[in-house]
Amino acid sequence: MMGPRLVFFGTPPIAARALEALVTGGFDVAAVVSQPDRPVGRGRNVQHTPVRESAEKLGLPVIQPESARDPGLVEYLKTLDPDLFTVVAYGNFLPGKLLSVPRLAALNLHFSHLPAYRGAAPVNWALVDGVDTTGVTVQRMVKKMDAGDVVLQRKLSVGPDETAPELQERLTALGIPLLAEAVNLIFSGNDDRTPQDESRVTFAPLLKREHGGLDFTRPARELHDRWRGLLPWPGVFCLLGEETLKVHRCRPVPENTAEPPGAVFRFTEDGWLTACGGGSVLEILEVQAGGSRRLPAKDFANGRRLKPAFRLIPVVPAPRA
Repeated sequence: MMGPRLVFFGTPPIAARALEALVTGGFDVAAVVSQPDRPVGRGRNVQHTPVRESAEKLGLPVIQPESARDPGLVEYLKTLDPDLFTVVAYGNFLPGKLLSVPRLAALNLHFSHLPAYRGAAPVNWALVDGVDTTGVTVQRMVKKMDAGDVVLQRKLSVGPDETAPELQERLTALGIPLLAEAVNLIFSGNDDRTPQDESRVTFAPLLKREHGGLDFTRPARELHDRWRGLLPWPGVFCLLGEETLKVHRCRPVPENTAEPPGAVFRFTEDGWLTACGGGSVLEILEVQAGGSRRLPAKDFANGRRLKPAFRLIPVVPAPRA
């Protein structure tokens, strides 16, 4: 019996890895759908998406519609007679008409243990929340975002200092073979599925710059979780006077202080000790002000002739919704 005929949807590097793994694994990918190429960098030069680059190297046809609602996309994909769609970080919601095209199902690899963290940024918000366990899920796609029945899931422990790029790497390595396993299961006629528990749903919306505010009235561990969850973008920031100060590296330290939140009360060999909520302490290690370059916090302070007892002004982050 011939294997399943797939159409792959994806855009960033993690999706390119999944596409390459499916093709290397012997799956028949009839076509690839990716976001349009966009201008990037200061020069605003148009750059191909990583998935387009991988698809072209593999000799696969690539379609890049402005919208997944493009009626021409639906009609074209119907001509391919696919058994399954496989979707990894495509970046566009698939409407019902598109989901009805494959003969068997549209499968999405989602980087959380659903129903937790439905939405565009599950890895980031899991870290912001300080969870110690997350996972990956292959779900059958439905009209409601990330609400489909679960085909396969795996859990993964999260390190207390793990950053979003580091966790994303481990989840990708766990999820790609799980997607291939799910494709084989569905194609072989195994229709086992588990509905999601709607009472346990949490959300992980698209990130905004305003989510990166550092509110020093909160505990140091919470601020560290926000920092590691919002890497590499939007990052975290506070104010130094009227100037925005980006914090590129920080860590909580096992120390307590009676200083008010935001007070930088001592310099260390590596940075500054900053008072946070409940008397907790955050060591700030690397910063950047305005359009200047990133600097070790100690070098920044020396350059500005700052002395202990200066104050960082808290910024309350925007609400998640």
